[in-house]
Amino acid sequence: MKTSLPLVAALCLSSMTAFAGDYLTNTNQTASFLRMPAQEGYISVEGAYYNPGGIGFLSDGWHVAVNNQSAFQTRTAISTFDLYNYGLHNDGSTKRFKGKATAPILPALDVAYVNGRWSGSFHAGVVGGGGQCTFEDGLGSFESVVSVMPMALQMAAPTLGLGNFPPSQYSLDTYMRGKQFFIGAQFGVGYKVLPELNVSLGGRLVYAKSNYYGYVRDINLTLGAPYTTMHNDQVTTLPAGTQLGMTQLLGGLAQARPDLAEQVAALSSLASEVEVNCDQYDWGFAPIIGVSYKKGPLSLGLRYEFKTRLRLKNESTTTAQQAALLGNLAEFEDGKKVPCDIPALLGVGVGYEFTPQLRAYLSGHLFFDKQAHQFEHKEKLLKGNTWEVLAGVEYDIDDQWTVSLGGQSTNYGLGKDKKYISDISFVSSSYSLGAGVKFHVTDNIGINLAYFKTFYHSMRKVQQDYNGLGATAQKLVGVAQQAGLLDEQTAQAASGAVRQMVEGGAFRGNDLLDRTNDVIGIGVDFSF
Repeated sequence: MKTSLPLVAALCLSSMTAFAGDYLTNTNQTASFLRMPAQEGYISVEGAYYNPGGIGFLSDGWHVAVNNQSAFQTRTAISTFDLYNYGLHNDGSTKRFKGKATAPILPALDVAYVNGRWSGSFHAGVVGGGGQCTFEDGLGSFESVVSVMPMALQMAAPTLGLGNFPPSQYSLDTYMRGKQFFIGAQFGVGYKVLPELNVSLGGRLVYAKSNYYGYVRDINLTLGAPYTTMHNDQVTTLPAGTQLGMTQLLGGLAQARPDLAEQVAALSSLASEVEVNCDQYDWGFAPIIGVSYKKGPLSLGLRYEFKTRLRLKNESTTTAQQAALLGNLAEFEDGKKVPCDIPALLGVGVGYEFTPQLRAYLSGHLFFDKQAHQFEHKEKLLKGNTWEVLAGVEYDIDDQWTVSLGGQSTNYGLGKDKKYISDISFVSSSYSLGAGVKFHVTDNIGINLAYFKTFYHSMRKVQQDYNGLGATAQKLVGVAQQAGLLDEQTAQAASGAVRQMVEGGAFRGNDLLDRTNDVIGIGVDFSF
């Protein structure tokens, strides 16, 4: 296993694939949504996104709304894995990893025009992603790969001619940052078939832009006991506490096995630092159908958004040769197209005016996630589609002030095994509460202010083969054999030992995953 050390850093970065290609559909487009989330039955200019069929029930003339949201998220993984005990700076087998995601500016624009039976609408905003998430100290999916090194080196050292390598501790420097913005421009044309019934047909053009940057560097082992080596009849003793970098370890292997010097030299270019920097982009389009019915105090709304087909093209530092050697980095290969569809969405809603001052609304969303193609058909790991229930009320205190309160329940079809998620990128079922006010400056100008908070259900993901470490070890054995660093008999013995370790629970671990989300919004709407 010692022969795999120069590949460890690159294999750590393979865990980034759980972040790339993931999607997040943003239905919170406006401050009006934040203060009252059930928007499908709501008649307003913001219906250009939520209820395009309802635009036809606005008064004749122009209607405009300008909004901005500021979102702040954290993502926390409390990871438990026995081999973290080998970490030089760790305190036991449990470690907390935290990422921060911020999006201080998420603007949206809504425009509508009504003339008799005909109407038109336009919406522009961030319909997916919408922020940057940074893990300053990496994640368990990074560190767990390195944590295997001390044990693996002790086991493999005699076979590789390195003698009895003493117990050691590891250290590393890792960083991960992901940015994802799916910007949508949506239009619709409506016609009032009956005084109570309006229909709309339109579509959304989406520009998707993502960047993933990460590195693993400065992987070192610190000796827990003196280590004596011999080369050309010279004896060298390294005291306990000596820190050995990967380049030094490779040099030691080349000295101990001069017959493999050429293979070691070919691998050493990966020893000092591995970095991935990948930009992804594409355009997509989705037709949108809207239907709205309004009679007296009752309003009904329906919209269906078709799937947006996206094939993100990579501009990356990962070459085809690297992707072939390290299959888990295939998603970042330069020039490759990565599937990342935005799922189709069905939204329905109802609103009822109990008094001229009091109104209540109820909506439902169904996201067809299992039909949205992801890289290597990741969507097949889902057990079901995502569904949401949204409700809200608003009350006019007087002619100037309207107060509102609402909630949202989101339920993902992850299943018990939760194979779809990882510590880098995970979603979890949640409920949200929103509240706010609308101040009517004049009859034609209003200002919305709102706050929206999401409470996530924490999840524990238990893995017999933590982060696929057993599979990674098997891959490393294969690479070492192909490079001539292990003969067939030794490689088979190593593969068998890895299999027994996985089955015996040596690689068992778990992650407790949790998130926070806070959003504030402000919007101005006016008509003329």
